[in-house]
Amino acid sequence: MDLDPSHHFDERAAGLAMLGTIVFCAIIGGGVGVFFEQPVIGALAGGIFGIALGLWLVPRLMQDPL
Repeated sequence: MDLDPSHHFDERAAGLAMLGTIVFCAIIGGGVGVFFEQPVIGALAGGIFGIALGLWLVPRLMQDPL
């Protein structure tokens, strides 16, 4: 494992957190879309929202608290 100081967080952990955020938002969007009889559109909208949320949230989750 390369311990390069320029990478302040593990890329695999960041990728899994991003994937989890996108999948969670897509599932929630699909569930909301069921009520409007358009679960695919809801899942796509949720996935897009998950990408935007993940780009904002994941780097903040991966920072050291100190």
